[in-house]
Amino acid sequence: MRRLALWALALLMAGCASPPPAPSSGWAGKLGYQVEASAERRAQAGSALFELQGGPERGQIQLNSPLGTALAHAAWGTDGVWLDDGQGRRRFAHLDELAQALGDALQGPALPLTALFDWLEGRPQAEHPHQAGPDGFEQLGWKVQRQEQTLTLSRPAQGGQGAIRLRILLTPAP
Repeated sequence: MRRLALWALALLMAGCASPPPAPSSGWAGKLGYQVEASAERRAQAGSALFELQGGPERGQIQLNSPLGTALAHAAWGTDGVWLDDGQGRRRFAHLDELAQALGDALQGPALPLTALFDWLEGRPQAEHPHQAGPDGFEQLGWKVQRQEQTLTLSRPAQGGQGAIRLRILLTPAP
């Protein structure tokens, strides 16, 4: 269950392509992910409900199982980043450090957590190059697409890691 919470948190924070129906201060919805098997690990899949508020400087995210059980909560601000995954509370200096720790724990890539908020607004993060496509864009190794209220984020297999696919159904945040 802890690995599911970490994957869900890491993949959700990886990003989205087009503006959601919710205001920029909050998003909510359902997410599902699939990680293909590789030589180094088994295939994984899971789903979660989420509520995300704030931005890259200050915010929080709550992840729950489809039945409503709390899986993980992360909050960040001027005093750092805190992650509570049910196994304890850990502190990180900034979102990039949390991204690296999540990638290491999951034996996967570090995810661009700070880019998430630009991606949710439908734009690439200005600090990094991107490539526009007919149905989204690619940035930092991730392809983001939007159809209706469904956002899809994918990363091809690379470096011995299986391909990753995340689908997010957005609803207005409460």
